[in-house]
Amino acid sequence: MPRVRMEKPSALRACQGLGEARVASKISQKRRVSPAKDAPKALKAVEGTGAAPKPVPSQAPAQEAPEVKEAPGPADVAQWQVGKQGVSDISPSSDQRLLLRAPESGMSKDATVPADGAEVTLNLEIFELSAAAPAQRFSARGLRAQAGSGHVQLPEELEKPGRLIIPCVKPGGVFLAHSKKFGEFGPLPETGMWQSLSTCVDKEVLMKVELLEAQDLCLATLEGHERLEYAKGRKDAAAGYFKRGKYEAALERYSLAAEMLQDRADIKDTSLYSQAKEVRSACELNAAACLLKLEKWRDVEAVCNAILRTNPVNEKAVAALFRRGKALLALGHGDRAEKDLKQVLEAMVSFLCVFFFFFKHC
Repeated sequence: MPRVRMEKPSALRACQGLGEARVASKISQKRRVSPAKDAPKALKAVEGTGAAPKPVPSQAPAQEAPEVKEAPGPADVAQWQVGKQGVSDISPSSDQRLLLRAPESGMSKDATVPADGAEVTLNLEIFELSAAAPAQRFSARGLRAQAGSGHVQLPEELEKPGRLIIPCVKPGGVFLAHSKKFGEFGPLPETGMWQSLSTCVDKEVLMKVELLEAQDLCLATLEGHERLEYAKGRKDAAAGYFKRGKYEAALERYSLAAEMLQDRADIKDTSLYSQAKEVRSACELNAAACLLKLEKWRDVEAVCNAILRTNPVNEKAVAALFRRGKALLALGHGDRAEKDLKQVLEAMVSFLCVFFFFFKHC
């Protein structure tokens, strides 16, 4: 999984992060046309007469038919070796259950993978591999989607964040991906187009992915208000992943959103500045919730410590105390956990007293 390095005292630095923000270049794909065959000679003498030679009617240059390449069969895929001929292991557990093979040529050295949240356009073919021959089960050209949307837009082998297919492909060539058990990373999208692949679930498949275009998102050059909008989008995507139980994916997005708003000096509008501060605090607190689900207790403690330094006496402090208390309890620090949880209880009692006072007198 890509990572973003985190430095103290930011809560983001306590999370195991994402990888540096990457730039996705907008590159249009062009078809290659084979050179035309040589045209026949323009003139030919007429035999047996003294007449002037007549010109041969002009003909349109003949184009060679494009070469049709069949999908590799089971035997070909079985010969793939990680680290050779552009083959890499992109399965989440690094167990070679999902392999990606990059094209041998055709890609620009400057081509980059899509940024998280970028709109992408791609061609996709999916073949079911059998003992006899590969059978095409799906084909779509110009398919549009968003990378890391938080929702089930594509089969999980393609869309799931981390080290899977879309976050690894670049424009300019056809990538091949081999899945030993299609559908094992999550359910198919509910739309009819994708449900046609239900016959491939739990079977060995080969995917041909060609990234035609990716939205140009240069995260390093976004202005303050643009970073705020981008961070809000990543926060919403993270919430979608969290609801689906994809806690690693949610943690990545919350961490990225928080980092995008770490420096807010260029946000001059006071309303936007307040929004940015609120979004960052919420993302840090939600990152702690993800870490609790992942049982990374020491990271939870570090994140909550940073939150409490910047939010000592508000509702976020109460939530941070509660989550830190749970982490300390799991680490066996009962005395410290008791102290945090007592503060949470006192804050809740105070809140209820205020609530009932206003309920009674208003």
